[in-house]
Amino acid sequence: RATAWQRCPQRLTPALENFRASWPQVEMDFTSGVTFDPQPALQQGELDLVMTSDILPRSGLHYSPMFDFEVRLVLAPDHPLASKTQITPEDLASETLLIYPVQRSRLDVWRHFLQPAGISPLLKSVDNTLLLIQMVAARMGIAALPHWVVESVERQGLVVTKTLGDGLWSRLYAAVRDGDQRQAVTEAFIRSTRDHACDHLPFVRSAERPIFDAPTAKPGSQPRL
Repeated sequence: RATAWQRCPQRLTPALENFRASWPQVEMDFTSGVTFDPQPALQQGELDLVMTSDILPRSGLHYSPMFDFEVRLVLAPDHPLASKTQITPEDLASETLLIYPVQRSRLDVWRHFLQPAGISPLLKSVDNTLLLIQMVAARMGIAALPHWVVESVERQGLVVTKTLGDGLWSRLYAAVRDGDQRQAVTEAFIRSTRDHACDHLPFVRSAERPIFDAPTAKPGSQPRL
């Protein structure tokens, strides 16, 4: 039996189906929304795998790179910033930034875009991705989310996304207890999920390409098109 934590497992459903076909004897359970700090539960044996972009040093956990993704600014289509071709930190100074209920130091948009520029917008916590997107669409705030998470909503015209600075990229990892990464079932699950994501998910790229250990977003620079 394997228990995993991921906020958006529905985008990885085909990979899970392929894995279950190859490993029918493994019972898979998913949990999400219970906590936004799931790695202690992984350390304590309550979870077997966590999808995360946070690496805890000296944690007794092993992190396998899955894929790289772009964090983009998410706006209502009629938001004034939706017409801008270039988003700078200063553009967000007077906005309400909707975030998950975590310390701001864990947010890529804070660490690598806003903080270096000395910009501190109003932060409002929302503990549900769907609700967060609905609030953005209703002009109740803006958000910075992985592009692959909001791409389908953007195609429906409910929101628009914009590149932050020169592009803010992060890396998703599969975290397991150190030693478990060598188990055949764990290797198979990680490989199946990684391959599906890189082959089928929009706006992600292979984690084999270097991101130089940290996301980058140069404030005020021209975004890549």
